[in-house]
Amino acid sequence: MSAVPIVPDIVSRITSFLALEADLLDEWRLDDWFELFEPEARYIVAPLQRAAESAPEQALCLILDDYERLRARVRHFAGASTWMEQPRSRTRRLVSNLRFLASATEEIVVRVNFVVYQFRNHESWEFVGSAKYRLVPHESEFRIRERSVQLDHESISKQRRISIII
Repeated sequence: MSAVPIVPDIVSRITSFLALEADLLDEWRLDDWFELFEPEARYIVAPLQRAAESAPEQALCLILDDYERLRARVRHFAGASTWMEQPRSRTRRLVSNLRFLASATEEIVVRVNFVVYQFRNHESWEFVGSAKYRLVPHESEFRIRERSVQLDHESISKQRRISIII
């Protein structure tokens, strides 16, 4: 897909929205983060080295959550039963290279590159990739209809697991 030219105001609004999302995740405000999603939303972490054109339903995704499964994931992480996150990790997200892939009145599609640094128990890991968002205008902000993550890693053996929201 090629980039779509967009007016600066919408660029600023979406950049602010994505910075807010990163802050909510880094601050572990998962209930507030979940509120950014539309009721028909999906959260996808694609398989490593996935062919870019294949549909998530045709692949063994690392995560393929609908709205209810995402709600359960947020509740699980917020609870004390997430043993892999005891003590809870600190994270820092860097989001850049905002590209507009499609723009319409009812939906805007953007892609960003990201790095998520995870720190816990004197260790650190990083997750590098891109995320494609299908955003729906909502009042003065946006809601996420789909958040699809593609990690650039060939394996996640160094990280050993994904115990945070990427």
